[in-house]
Amino acid sequence: MKEKDLKRAYNNVLSQTISTSQRFLFCGNLLGDIFILDLKELDKGTEEPPGKLKLSAQGSDVDINCLAFHRDYLIVGAIGLIYGLQWNEEEQLLSTKRAWEVKIPMQVDAVEVPDVNSMWLHSDTDTLYAGCGDGVIYQISLEDGRIQREFRGHTDYVHCVVGNANGCIYSGAEDGTVRFWNDKEKEQTAMLEPHKNSQLLRPDWGKWIGAVAVNDDWLICGGGPRPAIWHLGSLECTRTLDFPGRVHVCDFVDDCVLLGGEHNHVQFYTLNGALQSNIPVEHTACYSSVWQTTPFKFMSISGFSNKLHILKDFRFLDSKIDLYGNVEGKDADTDESEEEAIFCGDAL
Repeated sequence: MKEKDLKRAYNNVLSQTISTSQRFLFCGNLLGDIFILDLKELDKGTEEPPGKLKLSAQGSDVDINCLAFHRDYLIVGAIGLIYGLQWNEEEQLLSTKRAWEVKIPMQVDAVEVPDVNSMWLHSDTDTLYAGCGDGVIYQISLEDGRIQREFRGHTDYVHCVVGNANGCIYSGAEDGTVRFWNDKEKEQTAMLEPHKNSQLLRPDWGKWIGAVAVNDDWLICGGGPRPAIWHLGSLECTRTLDFPGRVHVCDFVDDCVLLGGEHNHVQFYTLNGALQSNIPVEHTACYSSVWQTTPFKFMSISGFSNKLHILKDFRFLDSKIDLYGNVEGKDADTDESEEEAIFCGDAL
């Protein structure tokens, strides 16, 4: 079997992000490849399939676990490492050289380098929060690459980190907890344990939390336990959602809740818990969703398959993009060599 066919069979896209200009979509997989899609290809107003994707190979030893975008830099979270690649939008070119990198420190009793599993970017303060396999959330300044703070409390690896503009951070982990943090407090400010709620517990699937999302008043979380909506003020569980699989994706989208994971559909629910849309997907598991409403409306859903699922109205599946089958040139069959870099504060 050719390498390209193997990549198609085992493609697992864990992460996606949209450029600051909202013109380009970046997708990263566990095979060390980053796909780049010009979003104007999705806004043609026709039924034509999108044009070719660009591909940037990071090396077969690079697991791309998560992505973020800040100014003109694509930020990559890998194993024990976060690094930045400069994006030249005019030339539509992603640099092959790392402009900067931050290494995640090894704990004294650690036996392996921790994965960077999730990143949340506070763009107003040039701050990145990284949830890692050592159970720690690292607060990183993007001005100088310094780790400013370590949020400690989880007893197992962190699956997801999200936050808001008020300096509040929320994290879900393998230990079955959702923990609340604040930049101004030394310790966590609150904690949820969904598996201790008898309506949410699914014993066969464990207590781990795979996804968390927040807005001004509400929090969604799920994983092994059933997904549910919680009131941030009272910490009360107000609504249980009937998503039938393990949860790896959740989000507030417009006035609805999006859920995805180990199931052959992604689902939209109303805030009252009613199923609104049931969208079939080809993924063995869904691991990532990104969306925007301007300059045009679209959502991309990815996971363990070679397909991106594109939704233009958040209610129906509009198209599927075959990633390795739609790559410009022969880059999908080659690995670019990695180049050692140091953090360059001036670059950001």
